[in-house]
Amino acid sequence: MTISEKEKEELIGKFLPRVKYYASRYAFYLPAEVSIEDLVSAGIIGLLEAMERYDPSFNASLSTFADFRIRGAIIDEVRSMQWVSKDSRKKLDDVRHAYSVLEKELNRSASDEEVAEKLNISLDDLYKTLSTANTMRMINLEDLGISNNDGEPLDVFGCISDKEGKDLLDELNLKELRAALGDAIDGLPEKERLVMTLYYYEELTMKEIGKVLEISESRVCQLHGKALLKLRSVMEEFK
Repeated sequence: MTISEKEKEELIGKFLPRVKYYASRYAFYLPAEVSIEDLVSAGIIGLLEAMERYDPSFNASLSTFADFRIRGAIIDEVRSMQWVSKDSRKKLDDVRHAYSVLEKELNRSASDEEVAEKLNISLDDLYKTLSTANTMRMINLEDLGISNNDGEPLDVFGCISDKEGKDLLDELNLKELRAALGDAIDGLPEKERLVMTLYYYEELTMKEIGKVLEISESRVCQLHGKALLKLRSVMEEFK
């Protein structure tokens, strides 16, 4: 689809608020020295790419296609800026395993104190590790091990542009995953479930969630990180 320069300018003006929205939403995961403007720039590049790649025959409107690519470009940019040491990853895996083992043994949600005791670490160290999980939450299709019949990583754009009208979630075999994650979220302790709901469905910031739940922003981050570790375990089992 050929788009004139004037049309590009109009589309950029139309989508710029959306670009800024996604940039501000994902800026929470940026290193302190990185500016949100870097994410805005990435989003605009994603928008321009969508304009170049969009075809009216796609089973998606230009608006949907552009929105998808804007968010993807910003997430890719955040992922490229994140760096977590092997030691931090091991600590996260240890914490995730500890929660999983204890909850199976106790047949209930394990408390932070119980997990810290099992790992022989302080609560402060546990909370620092849980906060690290927030910076590792960005996942892509390769993380889920989803590929086509030839064993190659599945191209999302290829699914969206499928002229035979296949459902994207069916093609990615994600309906079952969505159901499994839904059940896992329902099974989270109340505050963790509220944090996930308010952040992902109501689209509140961590600070806003803290005000709603009357807890500190850092505590919201800890609850969010803990919930992510538990949901990642669900994804690993699904995979």
